[in-house]
Amino acid sequence: MKNFILLTALLLTAVSMQAQTIDAEIAALGNAWEAAYERGDAAALAAVYAEKVEIVNADGSIRTATRADIEANWAKTFAGNTGTIEFADDMTATLLSDGKASTKGSFTQTMTNKETGETETFRGRFDHHAVKVDGRWLLSRMKVMPQ
Repeated sequence: MKNFILLTALLLTAVSMQAQTIDAEIAALGNAWEAAYERGDAAALAAVYAEKVEIVNADGSIRTATRADIEANWAKTFAGNTGTIEFADDMTATLLSDGKASTKGSFTQTMTNKETGETETFRGRFDHHAVKVDGRWLLSRMKVMPQ
């Protein structure tokens, strides 16, 4: 019985340490994304995505985009707009059985048109997956829903 209790305690400690590590690593990924977004740096923003990314559309269908597609899309967006984003304190990160990480949370995004000065605010929730490549977490699946 003592061995079982000791084994359980060790397992719970390992799981707790793993959870703290994944939270910190995913927070670093989110911080890198936010900084690149607010600088309007499409190349740096694309660098936090995997080579191929699944994007879940509003109707539930999935399309695949390459990192180059993502960079081009952000470059087009930033050519006419500046943006800010604020993530809520509700973000969670969970390590999945396939080795990917699932991140969920909510955010408020504001885009300002450079020409007209008009602003548009979007409040939403995200449910993303990240995959670890060469020791770095990269976004591999994106799902954004209005809040």
